[in-house]
Amino acid sequence: MTKKYLLGFDAGTSLVKAVVFDFAGTEIGSGSRKVAVDTPSPLWAQQSPDLVWLATAHAIKQAIEQASISGNEIAVVGPSGQGDGAWMIDKTGAPLSPTPLWNDGRASNVVSNWEGAGILEQIYTINGTQLWPGSAAPILAWMKKHNPERFSTVSTLFCSKDWIKYKLTGTVTTDESDGSIPFLNLAARSYDDRLLELTGLQEMKPKLAKIVPSHEVVGEVTAQAALETGLCQGTPVVSGMVDVAATAIGAGVIEAGQALSILGTTSMNMVVLDSAATEPMGIGATTCHGVSGKWMRILGAMTGTPNLDWYINAMGTSLKKKAEAQNLDLFLLLEEAVDQSPIGSQGVIFHPFLLGERAPFVNSSARAGFFGIHANTTENDLLRAIYEGIALSSRDCYEKVGADLNEITLVGGGSRSRIWCQTLADAVGCKMQVPSGTQFGALGAAIAGGVGIGVYDDYNSALEQCLKIEQVYEPSSKNSRKYDDLYRLYADLISRMEHYWDDNQRMLDSWKDQEHES
Repeated sequence: MTKKYLLGFDAGTSLVKAVVFDFAGTEIGSGSRKVAVDTPSPLWAQQSPDLVWLATAHAIKQAIEQASISGNEIAVVGPSGQGDGAWMIDKTGAPLSPTPLWNDGRASNVVSNWEGAGILEQIYTINGTQLWPGSAAPILAWMKKHNPERFSTVSTLFCSKDWIKYKLTGTVTTDESDGSIPFLNLAARSYDDRLLELTGLQEMKPKLAKIVPSHEVVGEVTAQAALETGLCQGTPVVSGMVDVAATAIGAGVIEAGQALSILGTTSMNMVVLDSAATEPMGIGATTCHGVSGKWMRILGAMTGTPNLDWYINAMGTSLKKKAEAQNLDLFLLLEEAVDQSPIGSQGVIFHPFLLGERAPFVNSSARAGFFGIHANTTENDLLRAIYEGIALSSRDCYEKVGADLNEITLVGGGSRSRIWCQTLADAVGCKMQVPSGTQFGALGAAIAGGVGIGVYDDYNSALEQCLKIEQVYEPSSKNSRKYDDLYRLYADLISRMEHYWDDNQRMLDSWKDQEHES
């Protein structure tokens, strides 16, 4: 039977998606399944690797069934998934469960101590990343101190898509994009002994997964994985990449100077580089791209659309009830509500730090808040302020790295909002283009698979077939001048609030200690 389809999957934090594409990048069938994130203690966020695998197997099988094809028609599998955290297996190949995720905060004190000792700065000069508590090194250091028995059983450290790849093929590998943080020398694109020494994790050196470029085939689907997924035994699987790199490829952002903003669970902002540049120091992360010879300067704000979810649950209940009672689209009702408030939300500014922040600054104590509420402030003003606050956060990220941009490609759930797209164009001050499609992470992973087995000559030729621009938003100079004023106040408030956030967290921690003592 002719193999004429590609399969890519994107294992997100709370949802795994698998998509079947034809060679023109057209979505033929898709599947998905949610995965629970457990928070047994404040600041903790962890997940069961076994449940992630079961969700992925289900999503792949569902995608093949929805496409009305046979698993024999899949030419290759391309993996992608959430980055960071600490995904580990022991010598038997069993996962060390549960896995701390990228947004886990248990190692906050580790990061603080490293910062005070000047270790973070030394790491940055080699790795180009301002480490945060949910990156692997702080998590491992925390585990080594607080759970040494578990730490001693670690056989391999890799990432979420690597765990799934292991379940598919039995091979243990990672790629340059996922392997970048925290132990890679970016310029050399290889692991660096000095980074292991700085973090006190020298014993991890033989436990770091082998790095294989994203498009290279690393194994084949095993008989057991074929039974669980509906794929054909022997189907090639490529190395894959972190979700940000996969999304960038799927959205056509692969050349130096191109920029991408992903308005989703996180608000991810990135610029493609031709070299491992890390200036200015201490801002965000620089990682290898999934495309060989390219790097990415990434500033991933901690929360994007969850700020909107919070509003709906806390203050937008009337809109939610209206949508349910009248069978209306809640998203459209939110758009109408935002339209009722003027640009600038009548002076209300929102900082979108519901879960702390990691870019363009790192502070797990940072908290969301409204500034400028007055007697005439409406619910609609608060809602618009949230839209604008996330847009200003993206601007803050690009400003901090000195990016001089004329155009940004915008994807993610927020890109479906006409108002949000225009707000971003006005607030950042450059054109926003929205490509056609929704599953760009899965598409980018699938394209990497196609490059790996020769369906495409390279990424550029693949994108000539697969990429289409659906909508373009030009900035309004009049509106941009207003956002210039708002941004200055937005950024100044952050600089003034940092010690108050820290004081607030210390107060809450002391109250908890008092409760435990009593």
